[in-house]
Amino acid sequence: MAAEAGVGANAAEGSGSWTPSSGQTKLSIYPTPIPELILLDTPSALEKRIGMVRREITGYYTGVHSKAQGIIDRWISVEEKVETRIKSFRDPTEPLNPGLLYTGISALTTSVLTRSRALPIRILLPPAALASAFAYFLPGTASRVGSYAEELEDRYVPRFGEIRRTSVAHSGIAWERAKDGAAAGRESLNNGVKGIVESIEQGTGLNLKAMGWAQEAKKEAQSVASVVQRDIKEAIESKNSNGDSDSKRSV
Repeated sequence: MAAEAGVGANAAEGSGSWTPSSGQTKLSIYPTPIPELILLDTPSALEKRIGMVRREITGYYTGVHSKAQGIIDRWISVEEKVETRIKSFRDPTEPLNPGLLYTGISALTTSVLTRSRALPIRILLPPAALASAFAYFLPGTASRVGSYAEELEDRYVPRFGEIRRTSVAHSGIAWERAKDGAAAGRESLNNGVKGIVESIEQGTGLNLKAMGWAQEAKKEAQSVASVVQRDIKEAIESKNSNGDSDSKRSV
């Protein structure tokens, strides 16, 4: 058996063949690629701290900027709403230039005239004059402003609006009653005067009514006569001026 093993080994060496061992690898027939070098950027602790601070400052600035922009946007929205509302107050049929000027002059004049008066008068009269002048010179605009004020009143203080409307209604009723009473008093006064005149006519036999009517008729006749006389005088003067001009032309 040992002789056979020796013979096999000699045969293998004689044939020139090679058998790889278990610890070696087989070489490739292709060229081996060059490995790539990867450089890792590893920041230092100071760089990390600086980056963190920078990010915090950037985030804070972004938040402040967004808040400020939101406030500006809201303010612009409020300005646009106010501008739209003010434009809606204007009545296109009313010129604002003289009306507002007269309103300001009225308020200023009232303030100057009441500066030596009592404190309640100085406080109450200028706003009252301003409101009255505004309603007089710009009635359409004042009506629109009043409607908007009533709308705000009903929205925020409805109880006060009810009280105010009730007071205004009662004031209107009292004013109408006062007007009716004044008309009735004037009529009763006229009736009383007529009764006195009639009693005097019955007692004295004089016709006072006819005398009054005759005086009025006399005044009307005098006015008509003066008008006719003036027209005749103007016609004569115009005729004379025409005659003078004709004579100058003939000369």
